[in-house]
Amino acid sequence: MVDHARGNQPISFETRIMVSGEKVWNQMISPGNAVLWHPFVKEHITENWNGVGSKDKVTYNSGATFEREVIAWFEGIGFDLKVTENGKNEILVSWRLTRLGDKSCSLKVMAHVVFLKKLPLPIRWAVHKFKIKPLFSNYLRLSMQGFSFYASTGEQVKRNQFGVHPLFSP
Repeated sequence: MVDHARGNQPISFETRIMVSGEKVWNQMISPGNAVLWHPFVKEHITENWNGVGSKDKVTYNSGATFEREVIAWFEGIGFDLKVTENGKNEILVSWRLTRLGDKSCSLKVMAHVVFLKKLPLPIRWAVHKFKIKPLFSNYLRLSMQGFSFYASTGEQVKRNQFGVHPLFSP
């Protein structure tokens, strides 16, 4: 079902990680740590990081920089981010952690591409289906592979370790 209020169907990726939910949660909320696990991130600068209102900036290997602000915080479960590029092209991103036992959990990341809602429905649908969804689905899959790798091994992810991305790390 299309979410007209936010722009389109959410794009999501969920992965099972074979470490405790507590460890994954601590890595999720560790300030500035995207450079450790994200294969496309060159720089991650945190202004403050302590719940709702927290802000940071992420610069990708492509040079694109995005500002992120926490708009909802669910202790031990996840958070919601408003992501913008120079105050434009808003995307809402939700991170959710589900504990599956003492030594495994599931992490789901869901993106709502809000900026498309300005387009007429037929154009919005086509852009979402043929451009945005394939790009973001691939992005979420590759970045979550990085998170899972780092959470499981403690080793920093290398640039493009799981593949390149045309927008964020060509």
